[in-house]
Amino acid sequence: MKKLLHKARNILFDSCDFLELLMALIVLAAILIACCSLGSSFLDYWNDRFSKEAFLTFVGYVFNILIGIEFLKMLCQPSPDTVLEVLIFLVARHMILDHTTVIENLLTIISIGILFAIKKYISLPSGKENYRIFSSSSDSEESENEKNS
Repeated sequence: MKKLLHKARNILFDSCDFLELLMALIVLAAILIACCSLGSSFLDYWNDRFSKEAFLTFVGYVFNILIGIEFLKMLCQPSPDTVLEVLIFLVARHMILDHTTVIENLLTIISIGILFAIKKYISLPSGKENYRIFSSSSDSEESENEKNS
């Protein structure tokens, strides 16, 4: 019974890896489509280039693509660093594009500072930095063997 349960867990775990890969491919397709549509957004900005709103709209599109790229990196190589990078981009986008009060701006700056402090002072236990969903367990074992030699 335990053997069957262990096998079922392994199948579920492998299917989760497959689903993560599938989601990463869907996100990649969405990023590529967004990049293609960025040209028309740039032309809209160029036609109304003296307007602050046109610039902020264009920067909003660029931020969305950058956040999508960081999210894709997080799916492909999950680590605290990639999660923090996504959060930093999200908070920065909120501060730059949204019309916020002085208190909200202060809280946003403090939160970015906290995220950078977390990134700088909190590290992973050794051996966990090279985890990737696209690598097999033998790849990670090989990289660990290279570190030990």
